[in-house]
Parts: sequence; C-alpha cells; structure tokens
Amino acid sequence: MILSMVFLPTKDGFAKILGVYYSPLEVIWAQFWLMYLVLAPFIIWRFGLGMLWPRPFGVQVIRGVSAAVGIGLFYWAVLYIPLANTTAIYFLAPLVVTALSPFVLQEKVGIRRWTAVVVGFLGVFFILRPDIDGFNVGYGISLVGGFSIGIFYLLNRKLAGDSPPVVALAHCVVIGAVLLSFAVPAVWVEPRVTDAMNIVYFVLFAILGQGLLMAAFAYAPAATIAPFQYFGIVSATAFGYIVFGEMPDAWTWVGIAVICGSGIYIAVREGRGKAVEQEAA
Repeated sequence: MILSMVFLPTKDGFAKILGVYYSPLEVIWAQFWLMYLVLAPFIIWRFGLGMLWPRPFGVQVIRGVSAAVGIGLFYWAVLYIPLANTTAIYFLAPLVVTALSPFVLQEKVGIRRWTAVVVGFLGVFFILRPDIDGFNVGYGISLVGGFSIGIFYLLNRKLAGDSPPVVALAHCVVIGAVLLSFAVPAVWVEPRVTDAMNIVYFVLFAILGQGLLMAAFAYAPAATIAPFQYFGIVSATAFGYIVFGEMPDAWTWVGIAVICGSGIYIAVREGRGKAVEQEAA
C-alpha cells in the first residue's frame, strides 16, 4: 500500500504536467484505455472471456461514471491548486463512505465514527480558507471530485465479493473509457513527441500504482492497510515541492492532519468492529 501511495500521487503529478497542454478528459481517457488494454488479456487468460462483461451492469455503470468524474476532476483541480492540497481534499472520500453507508449499505455507524466524520469535514475549512482574491475554483472542483470518489468507494464496498479485484478494476475503467470516448473528440489535442516520456511515466505509474493497490488488498484485510493510504499526502507533497515548488502552509497542514486523523480513526474503528463480529460468529 505504501508503494502504491508513492506511485499513484507521482502519476497525479505527471497528470498535472500533461494537463498544461492536454485536456483532463483526454488524459483520463488515455489512462483508462491503456489500463484496460493491459488488464483485459490477463483477465481472459485467468478467468475467461465472459468475465469481461460488467455485472450487475447498472451499478457497474454508476461506479464507472463516479470513478471517471472523480479522477477527471482531480486532474482538472490540480491545474488551479497545489497537488498536496487536492490530494488532501480527496481524502474526504472515506468519510463520505462512512456518512452514506447507513443509507446505502444499511451499516450501523456509531457516535464516535459520526464525530470523526464531522471533524474530518471541518478539517477541510482549514484548507479552503479564501485568499485575498476570493475562493479558488480549484477547491470547488476538488470537493465535488472527492465526493464522487466517495460514491465510487461506496459502490466498491457494495459490490465487494462479486468479482476478483482485477476484474472489478477492468469493469470500472472500460465503462469510463467508453463513455469518455464520446466527449474526447471535442477536446482532442494531437500528442506531441516532446511529451512522449511524460506520457510513458504517467501510464507506467498508473499501472504500477493500481497493481500494487490491488495486491495490498489481496494480502491483508482492508481495515489493516486502509490507514496507510494517507502516506499519499507525503508523496504528493514531495512531488509538488520538487517539481512545482509547491508547499502547503501551516493552516493547510492543520487541515491535512485533521482529515487524515479522522480517516485513520474511522479505519481503525471499522477494523475493530469487523474483528468483533468475526469472533462472535
């Protein structure tokens, strides 16, 4: 999980570099199709051709759309605000899952986890402080994107166990890729030779990051490894500082600490709750 949280924020950094010239729609469309071209042959070899069809189709479509919207808005937001700030706001996604799970998954959420959700959302205000020129649109974009990724995580939990993780990932990216194909012609920019290495790095880190993420969940319970996802803020900050000269200010660090602390607390509480349920069974 830690290695994944090194590669995925690095991939996001290259998306920010490419986003200066290419539309976020084109960037995410390329990412999804290239990932699917890597995943599909493996799935056919390992599970058979029939596993390529998303099931249940309706929920899979909503899941794919929420992922495409969330990632696409991330690539858009980093054009306006620092990479670390965007990453921190997207860490609200697990809090969204906790807040909505009683209504979508019929899961019980106690007062402690509800308190952690409220505290986590309050942490956003430390990051969203309006500057002298007013509210930066990038923060609004990232908030909507973070909520969309929360829906994606929620549907992941709802569909957990229906298919192997690699198959679930392939279903997600192909639905997003197909739907984005209708919009990409309107924003298409011919790739430049000078961007070839940045594109290669972007795709490489995307595949490595997602592959390691799936491996992490295959080798350990989700509750054990979930807190380690917050290592991503370290990678995002390092990339942003080295490449773009970006460094969060003191109040932003306070907001990051509050959001990450709330998320880690919820992950630990959920892990303990599931352990108790398993012992009782």
